[in-house]
Amino acid sequence: MNDSDSPPQKYDFRKSLKEAQRYPVLEWLRIERYWTRPLASLVVRAVFRSRVMPNHLTFVSFFVGLIAAAAFLGGSHASFIAGGILVQICSILDCADGMLARARDQCSDRGAFLDLILDRIIEYIVLGALAAGVYRSTGSLAVLITALSALALHFLQASLYYLLLLYRKDPKMGQLAELRGLFAFMIMFFSVLNRPHFFFYALFGESLVAVFYHVFRFFRPARR
Repeated sequence: MNDSDSPPQKYDFRKSLKEAQRYPVLEWLRIERYWTRPLASLVVRAVFRSRVMPNHLTFVSFFVGLIAAAAFLGGSHASFIAGGILVQICSILDCADGMLARARDQCSDRGAFLDLILDRIIEYIVLGALAAGVYRSTGSLAVLITALSALALHFLQASLYYLLLLYRKDPKMGQLAELRGLFAFMIMFFSVLNRPHFFFYALFGESLVAVFYHVFRFFRPARR
């Protein structure tokens, strides 16, 4: 993302949006579009005419995610609530950095990959901390194994997704915003209800289906 010192003077919400990959099963659960991005636009409006750069928001989002992970390690209902809310703030800031870059015409490959790399790092730190917190809360080895299995499957399906993009030479990287937004909302929702292990059950099922889907996409005959 370019470090221009003279950003545009008017924020255009439409310009700040990007096309996101849509999933038929999420047609009525478009959290990213109707919840996360409207909230992120408030952040963008607040900093649009300042010297705050998109990469600054990327790093702030990362550090908020670290604080969320630390909160989850507490394993109490209060720590789950705090961690869930912080994860949602992290998700909002994660949307805001790209929206600010597009609105200011400050997009760059380096900034996009910085966002992608930090997203993946904080994602696994947060999920690992949540798994530890859930085990500390429930003391159930079965729940811990399910959570770790869900995390492993999630890592596998994410790896397959990006490998397929490289294999198909698809330039549209990181178009899973709708799914990430839904996951962040689900973490907050189940954490507030003191049922964060339910999130791992959902993650396990989604990731398992996604792994088979990515393998199927690779082996299916190419259309002529």
